[in-house]
Amino acid sequence: MLTTLKAVCSMLIIFSMCLTAANIYPYNLYIAVLPTIGWIYISCVWKDKSLIAMNVTALVIYAVGILNYLKSTT
Repeated sequence: MLTTLKAVCSMLIIFSMCLTAANIYPYNLYIAVLPTIGWIYISCVWKDKSLIAMNVTALVIYAVGILNYLKSTT
């Protein structure tokens, strides 16, 4: 199961990166959130502190980007 989760999360992160490269905003952020949470889970299972730190940081950055987008549209 963990192998499947890693593969799906990785594919979604790569898809989000492609959206970012194509400047498809904010969908790139929305799509990145769930696989990043998946990678946080995987990192916790592995007890890999550096991966946990990187993915939590990424999640915060995505959340700030989403909040800024929502703030600018209201």
